[in-house]
Amino acid sequence: MSIQTELSSSNAWNLHTRKHISLPIHGKSIVTCLELNVRRDLIITASDDFTIAVYTLSTGQFKFTLTGHEGGIWSLAPVYSDERSLLVSGSTDKTVRIWDLTSGKCLHVFRGHSGTVRCLAVVSLPPVEGDASASRMPVIVTGSRDKSVKVWSIPGNLPNYRMASDEESSADESSSPYHLLTLIGHTDSIRSISAHGHVAVSGSYDCTARIWDIVSGECKRILNGHSEKIYAVVYDPTHDQVYSAGMDGTINVWSATSGLCLRTLIGHTSLIGLLELSSSEPSPYLVSGSADATLKVWEPNTGTLIHTLTTPSVTTSFHHDGKRVLAGGVGMLRMWDIKSGLVVKDLLEGKVSSVWQVAFDGQWGVCAYVEMGSGQSMLDIWDFGGNDSRL
Repeated sequence: MSIQTELSSSNAWNLHTRKHISLPIHGKSIVTCLELNVRRDLIITASDDFTIAVYTLSTGQFKFTLTGHEGGIWSLAPVYSDERSLLVSGSTDKTVRIWDLTSGKCLHVFRGHSGTVRCLAVVSLPPVEGDASASRMPVIVTGSRDKSVKVWSIPGNLPNYRMASDEESSADESSSPYHLLTLIGHTDSIRSISAHGHVAVSGSYDCTARIWDIVSGECKRILNGHSEKIYAVVYDPTHDQVYSAGMDGTINVWSATSGLCLRTLIGHTSLIGLLELSSSEPSPYLVSGSADATLKVWEPNTGTLIHTLTTPSVTTSFHHDGKRVLAGGVGMLRMWDIKSGLVVKDLLEGKVSSVWQVAFDGQWGVCAYVEMGSGQSMLDIWDFGGNDSRL
């Protein structure tokens, strides 16, 4: 259902007294990625202008630009520890880079892909059985238009990270000690990666998804069932399930262990390019975004359709925290209450030409968009208030 009724504000979450910051970013270039981290007080944007920009969340203050890529950046993932804040980026220049978010320096360049690095994930491997040492370092899983998935180790020891030498940074995978695996099997571009523990799931334009063991390199399962390209995959380790969606307008729910399709979620009438699972328990939500100008909220374990959220245009980006959904598209940025399906607020009315990216954690909302009239890419930040960031 679609209900165009605004919810009243509460004292803890007040739309009318919010803090709102607006600033120009990346000229008139496309904003391809947006990362929000409240604990680190950071916003990170990436663009097809070959740069990554870092801002202070609470003030909107520009910190620095990360330069070095020789092509547009199409994938980002942070690596946080108590000691360091790092960022991993993938680009059309076929490389993956690691950045220090404190100094703004590029620490390492991974070379080996022969196509755009379209998606990536950073995952902490479980400790080796019988190893009494500290937990394993994270690894990077990258998916490319060259049809391959690669696994890389992060150089050095995270707390004592050293700058890689020029020789190491320029080395290709054949001579790099940090290239662990190349996972071969897909016959078309890799569009989406989702990973947890030793498991990674890749979704491809070859209409299949694959489940990989990123320690052994074994392909555990091939998920056949979609009739057209897969655009999004989500791995849910808690329920041992994989969700996949794409051009055929369906969402398949798979057993990660058996590889069997448990159910197919029907309702969208066009390409599904966006899929996100909230981590809230005991009632997680799966939200899908489609070219049919709707978002759908599903109960992932039963496949029950809970709400259909109608948008004025095709959604280009959305994010939800299990309580609210923030979504943007051509001429719109809208928020819903996920449990009721009610519209909370239309934001940026009359100001936005098209939304590039959104990020949302409950208290904070961030949107990168094209400003109406000027064509300038803008970054808007809202602090909706409240002490509980889960609101």
